[in-house]
Amino acid sequence: MLDALPPDARAFATAAALAALPGVLVVRAPWRAVPLVSLAFWVTSWWWLFGASRTRFLHVGLAVFAALSLFRVIRPGPLPRRGWAQLMIVVSAVVVAGAQARRAVPSGTDAPIDALSAQLLAWHDGWPVSFEPLSPRRPFEASGLAAVTADVVLLSGVPAHRALAAMTAVADIALLLALWSLACIRLPHGRAAVVAAAALLPATALGEASGVLAAAFAVEAAALWQERRGHPSAFTAGACVAAGLATDAAIALGALIVALLLARIRAAPSVAVTRAPHAPRRLRTALWTPVVVGLALLWRPPRLDLPRAALPTSDLVTPDDMAALTWIRDHTRPLDVVCAPEVPAARWIPALAARATTVALRPGWPRLDGACAVRLSLAGLLPPGAPDGEAASFRAGTAAVWTNSEKQ
Repeated sequence: MLDALPPDARAFATAAALAALPGVLVVRAPWRAVPLVSLAFWVTSWWWLFGASRTRFLHVGLAVFAALSLFRVIRPGPLPRRGWAQLMIVVSAVVVAGAQARRAVPSGTDAPIDALSAQLLAWHDGWPVSFEPLSPRRPFEASGLAAVTADVVLLSGVPAHRALAAMTAVADIALLLALWSLACIRLPHGRAAVVAAAALLPATALGEASGVLAAAFAVEAAALWQERRGHPSAFTAGACVAAGLATDAAIALGALIVALLLARIRAAPSVAVTRAPHAPRRLRTALWTPVVVGLALLWRPPRLDLPRAALPTSDLVTPDDMAALTWIRDHTRPLDVVCAPEVPAARWIPALAARATTVALRPGWPRLDGACAVRLSLAGLLPPGAPDGEAASFRAGTAAVWTNSEKQ
């Protein structure tokens, strides 16, 4: 059924399905927590497969969860309220998703790495050993955002950068809902929606998508803990902490501390806060859950980075660049190495062209040594060793591609 949809529609529909299941099965969970519960499951399950086929796991899991979701229709639990606060959240979510859909590639300095990681995960249908053949870096590591992006690629068949755009929108919406959940503990729903929408703007504008998703997990964990609904909420909070650590450990820990401190602010007189029953046992549940769920991270450590601001690299990948990279993917050999000038758009070569490049994908990553079979001009700049006076094999505006004569 998804095959009849355009690629972007398939990507966003698949991302929405992963955000809905299996969280919708948790009857006692508030509806605004459903996306974070679902995403926490898909993120942490990547580290527990140990060589099993991810595609088979996804198909079987989604089929089972979709069948079980009929019970949520019979017993829906607390239904979401309808009012202007909910309308504001919906409008904000639509605006965020629309902004991501309009980009040629997702914004952020880590976006090319997340797309590359998702591409390799999808190629291997599991966890690879290294980034080869697209990068000499070892061992392989991926953020939780890249892992769920690979799920979107495996289910929908869309290119990795479009799957990442869909998951970036889901991460933004997840943070919006998490902020609303936390604010609702201390504020009326209307004011909480305003606070959540206002706090989302700087977070999505300055933060990497993986950091946004990690912060969403951490904020939702704090909200579930403060809502004090017994052991199920403590277990879910712990699972969200584990998923946040697997996505971006530094951001998740920082956001969790800030969220817990904000949750202690005195509540408004109109908001009732119930004291937690069996707090010591709930605390043990919340602490032991991320430890047990995260045990597999000892064998497959996630990507560990220091927090940093995102750069708007998406504006630097032009339609001409996209056309040249697509041509390289379709007309060159899989092991050909691409030489390109040191510009931000060149960092997208492995993810968009599926070819290795001599350009460093990010500071601290090793460069690939080897003879260049393909040379690519980007932003009007010639690559190292550009042929003098030789006609380009492909040209689109300021982007041009030269190949060795036997590979044309």
